[in-house]
Amino acid sequence: MSSEACVGFMAVVAVSSSVVFLAHQLHRRLTTDYMKKIELIYGYDQKPPTKKKVRFAPDVIEPSTNNKEYRRRHVAAFGQVH
Repeated sequence: MSSEACVGFMAVVAVSSSVVFLAHQLHRRLTTDYMKKIELIYGYDQKPPTKKKVRFAPDVIEPSTNNKEYRRRHVAAFGQVH
């Protein structure tokens, strides 16, 4: 290849890659805008409610085994249980 043909080939590659890049960016932007409109119409932008974990204080938790020992320990430590 001559140097003129090589320069011409490089120019074609540069222009075509720029066109491909711009087309890709435009497509991404249009797709994002379209998806936002769909989410607004159908309400997909709302997150599902999260489940809250309940944590009890250590003196409230009562084990399922050996309840008499648990109550005896806590009555002695905290006074009369109501």
